Amino acid sequence: MSDVEQAMGSEPAGEKSFLAKMLAGDFGLATTYWALYFVGAGLFAALGSQAVDDERWIPYLLMVAAMMAYTVTLIIGIRAAYKGPQLWKVMSRTSSVFMIINILIGISTLGFVY
Repeated sequence: MSDVEQAMGSEPAGEKSFLAKMLAGDFGLATTYWALYFVGAGLFAALGSQAVDDERWIPYLLMVAAMMAYTVTLIIGIRAAYKGPQLWKVMSRTSSVFMIINILIGISTLGFVY
């Protein structure tokens, strides 16, 4: 490998971390919010399933409330960051998809009830 190839392939010393890029929106609005949503949904699915299996209903209901608040926060963030046409059309579709997925994850976590 030549010096030129090494110089072009090396990262600048001040490059932002993956999390900083994600939170700054460097990956685009859709990618950032879907990634953040699925991180929250994945945590809820794993921790919610454990809580239901152990019949710990108060922590489970707190997780449901936190998941709903997290979803609302993401939707508010999308509304603030979206600069394209037909804002309410985009918002209604996005929030509908988020809520449908939340319902499906909630049903799947309750699958541990016998």
